[in-house]
Amino acid sequence: MTDTATNPVKSRKIVLAQPSSDQCVQSLFTYHNDHAIGHKPPLGIMILATYLQANGFSDVQCLDAQLEELSPQQTVDRLAAMEPDIVGFTAWTDFWYPAWETVKLLRQRLPHCTIILGGPHCGVYPEESLKCSEANFLVVGDGEDVLLNLVSDLVHGRPVADQPGLWRKEKGRVIAPLEPLATIDDITKVPPPDRTLLPYQRYSSVLTPADYETTMITSRGCPYKCVFCKMDVQKVYARTAAQVIDEFEQIANLGITDVQVYDDTFTWGIARAMDICQGIIDRGIKINWAIRDRANRVTPELYRLLKQAGCNRVHFGVETGSPRILKGTGKFLTMEQVETGIAIAKEAGMTIMAYFMFGFLDETVADARMTIDFAKKLDPDYPVFVILIPYPGTEIYTQGLERGVIPHDFWREFTKNPSPDYHIPHLVEDQMDREMLVQMRNMGTRQLYFQPRRIIRELRNLTSLSEIHGKVKLGLMLATEVYRTRSKSLPAPQTLL
Repeated sequence: MTDTATNPVKSRKIVLAQPSSDQCVQSLFTYHNDHAIGHKPPLGIMILATYLQANGFSDVQCLDAQLEELSPQQTVDRLAAMEPDIVGFTAWTDFWYPAWETVKLLRQRLPHCTIILGGPHCGVYPEESLKCSEANFLVVGDGEDVLLNLVSDLVHGRPVADQPGLWRKEKGRVIAPLEPLATIDDITKVPPPDRTLLPYQRYSSVLTPADYETTMITSRGCPYKCVFCKMDVQKVYARTAAQVIDEFEQIANLGITDVQVYDDTFTWGIARAMDICQGIIDRGIKINWAIRDRANRVTPELYRLLKQAGCNRVHFGVETGSPRILKGTGKFLTMEQVETGIAIAKEAGMTIMAYFMFGFLDETVADARMTIDFAKKLDPDYPVFVILIPYPGTEIYTQGLERGVIPHDFWREFTKNPSPDYHIPHLVEDQMDREMLVQMRNMGTRQLYFQPRRIIRELRNLTSLSEIHGKVKLGLMLATEVYRTRSKSLPAPQTLL
């Protein structure tokens, strides 16, 4: 393993990269990994690159290996051609293997390059991630100030100072920081990402008729604690309404007409949300945007203003139709609040995307049927049925291990011994096994999507050739999956109704 660099970096060429999706963790449903649904810009590395540039490091570039559909070897070839002194990678759990493999190959190709790891997966298993990889450093938490200070030390040949969240190697030994998590309390000092760092015209979504779209983050953190979500900070750090309005205007000036706001809950501060909407209206910014929201934050006044400001799609995490299971999700919502919130959003003219999960602890087939029935009652424009994946660092993964439903910490083992095309060995198979979970997921998808009324409605709403191509392809893949994965060992779907 390569130790911490102590010599000055001769130049200041820095590359921040999103690793390949090649040979990533495999979904139960192959369309999840299909590029037909579009690509989202890697906001994390773009924000970090912009922050470095704003603080004096002019030669900073970004590489999105997923957008370019590169293999780990091709990613290394591309990086080597850029001749970087410092390379940073972000690693999500699904992409841990290609990130690890790329780092290994890059070390062989550029032995003197300083390599830094970051991202959610590394935050759960920092010691294992750094020890088993060829990286020099690893950052846990908000990376702006940590990365800036680290790069400054490297460039100027100073001993690397201990910082919150900064792990490092010294003489083959992993050194933990005194404080485990890096946080940035004031995100108003972080400039919006420079979207020209990457080819922003190539990012798109099957959900919008626009040729391309972008994403945005206006706040970090979440005050809630859903059992299936990893959240290090249960508090919200937000940019000002004026900053958000400015960023919307910058996006519109680039010719981008569609934005997905990736805040966990955009309306956590209703007054702020309304100020943002009013500012967009007052400036005459013509842009379509979507938000993630909680049903108990919805009010008629707010949603009328959101619609007027160009927000036309809302993503709601409904999760379950069983009141008993809902109480155990950590969402602190009621069924009545969900119904009321979605009804208000519909009345305001919003397109509704609602997410439903199967695979909670103690969830029975009866609970799953209630979820499907509840989805029918809500009748969202885009219902999404998924099987809960117990990701590392989530409460449900910890609970599953404690109860023996998940027999061992397989994510830790995967971190230490990454393998290509990894198939998740254990779900939360409590009252329902994997086959039944797949069956219920397929049933929900069939019953809500493959109805003549819905198909006709969707076809009528298509407005462009690219949208037609994307949605038809996605629909065919969805149909193929929900019928191909039907288990022969289970009763036919109609017997489960």
